[in-house]
Amino acid sequence: MIPGLLGFLTGAVLYGLTYQQVFPKISAIANYGNVVLPDLWHINPYLAVLVFTIMALVLFYLIDRAGLQRKKK
Repeated sequence: MIPGLLGFLTGAVLYGLTYQQVFPKISAIANYGNVVLPDLWHINPYLAVLVFTIMALVLFYLIDRAGLQRKKK
């Protein structure tokens, strides 16, 4: 318990000390403005919806087949 707490505190201190130097560089790299995934990937928005729908359905199917759904009380 104590080592985990010390790790959290150490991470928080390091984050606070390096924020001013690190954040502007990361923000400059990752700043694409106001975009959505289809614009970012240069694809039709309906194709993006179809792809994510298929991915969700496959994921739900795999969860059902693996038996990972919530157990009844």
